[in-house]
Amino acid sequence: MRKFFILCLLCLAAWQFAGAQACNPNMSFPGPGIDPDSATNFAPAYANSPYAQLITIVVPQDTQVLPWPIPPIPWDSTVLIAINGLPPGFTYSCYNQGPGNQTRCSWKGNTRGCVIITGNPTINDTGTYNLSIPTANYVGGSTTPTNFTITYYKIVVNAPSGVNEMDPATFEVLQNAPNPFSDRSDITFISGTAGNVEIRVYNMVGTEVGTYNLRARQGKNKFTFDAKGYTSGVYMYSLTMGDRTVTRRMVINR
Repeated sequence: MRKFFILCLLCLAAWQFAGAQACNPNMSFPGPGIDPDSATNFAPAYANSPYAQLITIVVPQDTQVLPWPIPPIPWDSTVLIAINGLPPGFTYSCYNQGPGNQTRCSWKGNTRGCVIITGNPTINDTGTYNLSIPTANYVGGSTTPTNFTITYYKIVVNAPSGVNEMDPATFEVLQNAPNPFSDRSDITFISGTAGNVEIRVYNMVGTEVGTYNLRARQGKNKFTFDAKGYTSGVYMYSLTMGDRTVTRRMVINR
């Protein structure tokens, strides 16, 4: 019986860990609020290229409903009900959600969570997809939520990157995949011109721990990052081409 109990605990831990790998919140986003915001919006997608968009949610601790000196009301939780209007075959999953519960995401007040949207669009999926994201917000211990629907996000699926059709100023870096990872992860980026790209890796205290140089071609490029020699933890990596730099976050988990 004791062995069975230990085995159940191990299975439960593995199940929770698998859910936690769905995404990792952007810890540099101060919040409260949602990152990216309406001005930045979601990254564009390209046919025949894998897509990943991270959304970080920082739920407030409380809200000021009535003017001072009336004290603020505690914010109990925020629930993401759905993401409607995604391109064909696109799905989403949430931070720390287990199997069967990945399409209903809930975060308590004064916590940080995330959602990741993934997909593999085809040439038949090109176009603009305007999203509708209904949420339910619970405050002050009430069981009746305040509903709010986010309508300013969109995903634009472009045709495959063509050598002669691209804007030379294009420099887009997709989220590395898989993430988290233990051994290797692919960093995909789109460049409007051929040229030299420098990749720098930093730990969470800002110390540079790795530098890589490669020659990019016009269009889609892929760099396979090898985590050999790196310890488990959170890292930032930046890609620089000319005067353009894009920084993203990755997690090594062994």
